[in-house]
Amino acid sequence: MVPYRCKGRFCTTCSCGETEEWSRMLTEDVFQVNHRHVILTIDEGLRTLFLKHRDWFKPFRDEGVRLIKEYFEKKYIVTPGVIAGLHTFGSRLNFNPHIHMLVTMGGMGKNGEWKPAKDYIPFEMLRKQWQTVVLKLIRKQLSLEEKKKVQPLLQKAYSNNEAGFYVHAPKQKGDVKTQLSYIGRYMRRPAIAVSRIEAYDGEFVTFRYTDKTDGKEKSETVSVEEFIARVIRHIPDEQFKTIRHYGVYSRRTKSLSKKLVTAWQKEARKWIVKAKRVLRRKTWSEKVKEHTGKDPMSVRNASVIMITREKSV
Repeated sequence: MVPYRCKGRFCTTCSCGETEEWSRMLTEDVFQVNHRHVILTIDEGLRTLFLKHRDWFKPFRDEGVRLIKEYFEKKYIVTPGVIAGLHTFGSRLNFNPHIHMLVTMGGMGKNGEWKPAKDYIPFEMLRKQWQTVVLKLIRKQLSLEEKKKVQPLLQKAYSNNEAGFYVHAPKQKGDVKTQLSYIGRYMRRPAIAVSRIEAYDGEFVTFRYTDKTDGKEKSETVSVEEFIARVIRHIPDEQFKTIRHYGVYSRRTKSLSKKLVTAWQKEARKWIVKAKRVLRRKTWSEKVKEHTGKDPMSVRNASVIMITREKSV
């Protein structure tokens, strides 16, 4: 008996398994160095513009990555590895476009050597730069007539954020694999997990969320129609990749980068990456066996499952 699933990348059930598997593959595939989880947000008043212009999502993410890459290229003269994901949801399923990035604390020099960087991100400088980047991006995408309409909104977003838009990059705890596993699961997570839904009576849905203002866990009850409306606006457009790789993690240069760093690390005797390692996704039966200790495809276990189902019927 082999169960089928929808395999939808937005499904609150199927995406949980995909998130775990993606996180596992990520921890094995990237360089084994310290990474930072960098988060870039925008002013609350600009969110409606991005909801209306969903085609801005890709340049929005690309510009955020460019900002971080330029910092490392100017400060350390290296190309870092960046994996960037776009989230459009907040804890209450509200529309809140922001970028999550997994950034190497260091990068590859021109000669293929790996240069570590200080575990430090200049928040204040990046906040003002990020604010300028976002406002320029919006103006660039709009026509002259549209610019006149949204100019008061852009001016308000600038004046209400004297320090710039919010940029956060907390230091990660634990070893490298623990860091990568946590960040990977966070970046790939769905808008809302099934475990957060507390009640549903056919008319109303009650779900839990963490209030960012005071850090407390709260509950909210909304109608089914309102709940569905909040959820479906976060479904990514067809063919849109919510996560992309940049720098030394770019799919075009990753193989070459690994070969260059591998050649360098033999001389430096610093293990960063194993270029010959072959990664493979785990099958459904392997995942079940790992969590339960039983092979679901064996004749004995299949018979037990059949008998149990017949009794329940």
